Parts: sequence; C-alpha cells; structure tokens
Amino acid sequence: MFILKWIVGNILMPLPLMLILIILGVILITFNKKKRGISLILISITMIFLLSIQPVAFALLRPLEFQNAVYQNQHVHFIHVLGNGHIEDESLPITSQLSYISTLRVVEAVRIWNINPQAQLLLSGYRGFTNTRSTADMHRQLALELGVDPLKITIFESPRDTEEEIKTIKDLTQNSVVAVITTANHMRRAMGYYNKYAVNAVSAPTMHLTREQPLEFNITKLYPQGKYLQMSTMALHEYLGLVWQALRD
Repeated sequence: MFILKWIVGNILMPLPLMLILIILGVILITFNKKKRGISLILISITMIFLLSIQPVAFALLRPLEFQNAVYQNQHVHFIHVLGNGHIEDESLPITSQLSYISTLRVVEAVRIWNINPQAQLLLSGYRGFTNTRSTADMHRQLALELGVDPLKITIFESPRDTEEEIKTIKDLTQNSVVAVITTANHMRRAMGYYNKYAVNAVSAPTMHLTREQPLEFNITKLYPQGKYLQMSTMALHEYLGLVWQALRD
C-alpha cells in the first residue's frame, strides 16, 4: 500500500501529470484527433503557467501554512521531528546530506530543546529505498553536532510516512506534551494524525514559504518561476494527502 500510494502521489503532482497529458495530446494529434490533442496540450501548458505564478502558489499554500500556531515557548516533555529525506555522501557536511526541509526541522527542534533542555528529542524516519542510514539517524547526527545531549535523543528508524511515525511514538509519550516539528504546510495533516492517536501535541511549524504576503498586485507577479511551481506542488501534495486521510478515517 505504501509503495502504491507513493507512486500514485508522485504521478498526480502537477509537472509529471501535465507532461503525461501533453504526451497524450501529441499521441492524439498523431492519430488525426488534432482538436482533442491540441486542446489537451493547451490546457496542460495553461495549468503549468498558472501554478508557476505567485498569486496562485500563495493562494494554494498560505492557508495550509498559517492554519496552526507557531511554537509559543510552551513547556513540553517530548520534541518529535518528522522525517523528510537525505542522501549519503561523507565528503559533504551533514547539512548538505540532509534535505533542506530536514535541516530546518532539526534546527527548529534544537531551538525548542534549548528552551526545554529536560525534553527528549524523538527523531523518526526510515532509510528510503537506496540509503544505508535512516533519516532519523542522520537527524541525530545533526542534533549531536548542534550540541544536544546524546542521552536526550531517541530515534525510530522504521516509520515510512507521517501516520507510521506518530503510531510509533504514541505509546512512549502517553499523556505528555509533545512539540511537533514539521514543515508549516504539512502541519494540518500531521496534527490530524496526532489527534487520531490521542497524542497531546503542540504545533511547532517551520519553513513558512508564504511569509511575505504581497502588499499590492502588479504585472511582475504573473511572471512564472520554478519556485512558485514547487510551492504549488507542495500545496497540492498536502491537499491530496488530506483527501486520502479523510477517506481512510
């Protein structure tokens, strides 16, 4: 089920989906169905354009990023860092081996740990399909290098997605307060799982990409950029995940 969900989820992302539709359009034109083929290609190109401009990207992503409050210096017993991804290359510093998202999550966790030095860091995430080390273990390495007491770190290397990560830590945390460290756009879906498994969670989102709300509209906002397509993709990934979560619950 996990592999199927991963494949379908990636295919349904904007860029691969639109490219598939463009290829289908070309095939239709080849088989003398020019009107349908051209329409499919134009629709796909239009969607790529719209998802690559700031107003659309912000409209999709901002409601997700600011639905949950940032950490307000609450007293917590555990700090749970959700995994994201990494590569393995010992010639690179740990901050370059971890994904940008993973690095920010660990840095935010260490910041909160400095406020709550009695708390236990819970680092979860599996090794992926090709790596020899887990994301949780890589997170631990960064946390140690940032000065966290090794006795204050517990890792969970088997969980492959958010729900599995939360199921893994729920028995350990019991009724204790858990600070949840994940990307701002992912927090809504993550908190849904913490509530499902009755974990007493406090949101601590990081990496707010839409923090700069445009003060006024101008024509330059319609210039397509890769970063806005990426933001739209992240938002659509989360909306798809929320639909999946609702269907399963």
